[in-house]
Amino acid sequence: MNMDRYKVLISNLPVRQQCFTTKRTTWTKAENEIHWLNNFNDKLFGDNKTLTISRQDIFETNEPREKIIKTIYWGYTAGMRGNHFINILKHMDTIENVLQTLREKPNSTTKDFNDLTLTFKNVAGLGLSTYSKLLYFFEIAFNDNPCLMLDQRLIDVFARKRFSNFRQFDKIGY
Repeated sequence: MNMDRYKVLISNLPVRQQCFTTKRTTWTKAENEIHWLNNFNDKLFGDNKTLTISRQDIFETNEPREKIIKTIYWGYTAGMRGNHFINILKHMDTIENVLQTLREKPNSTTKDFNDLTLTFKNVAGLGLSTYSKLLYFFEIAFNDNPCLMLDQRLIDVFARKRFSNFRQFDKIGY
């Protein structure tokens, strides 16, 4: 299948309005372990039991910690596996610093990307699916290529070679 037939449709999809809803109770375990998260969630959720976040909401968030949390809530509405979220929160300062540094750096390179992946490998639970979302929402580019979200589902689509437009990605692995 060739995606060129759908180019106009795809370019007109309201992607920035794509939103997901998460429940406050999903994040209770982490609130009990990370001292600042309860107050943070009080601010985000207010008196509501749920929070709906769009891509646009995340792009418009300027505070790095809030952008990171919103990205995770948007991408993992039912929570993350095991203790991944808690482990990520324990390394929040490192994650914030790396993303802010890259965001402010002009002309990030492959070396910068490799350094980022080495740093993030030390954060249990922060895999490709999560950090590609963060790089996307922080609008980071490497070698002038903007970062996109990548997860196992997309990797599987590329490997199946159903779409001729994506043949060059068929060897991408997790």
